[in-house]
Amino acid sequence: MPRKSAASLAIPPANGRPTTPLQPPPALDRAQAALFRMIVASCDAAHFAGSDLPLLCQYVETIALAELAAAHLRDHGPVIGDRPSPWLTVHEKAVRGVVALSMRLRLSPQSRLDPKTAGRKPGAQPSAYAIMEN
Repeated sequence: MPRKSAASLAIPPANGRPTTPLQPPPALDRAQAALFRMIVASCDAAHFAGSDLPLLCQYVETIALAELAAAHLRDHGPVIGDRPSPWLTVHEKAVRGVVALSMRLRLSPQSRLDPKTAGRKPGAQPSAYAIMEN
């Protein structure tokens, strides 16, 4: 296969797929930006569109809030005096937000599952040879 010239590499592909992954906006702090990059890098290059940026930022910020609430609950416990910690509510709502956003961004296992082929995926059921070995 012949080498491609620099000029041909500079032209964006005509298939409409993004050539560079989404980058975190400057509003995210360092840890959130690192999580943003990790999520984007773990998916196919065409998984996220530019319009997903605000939703992805909210997802990363909600994960950070859930982690902050979990750390506070670990350090101080779920009960303060005779009352439940207000961090329980923060943690619960943040986790619900993470679940909802992960489904919308198609990052959860359920949202990646194709129901038409769920039973036919390799490894879903043991093969006949594996059954005969036991």
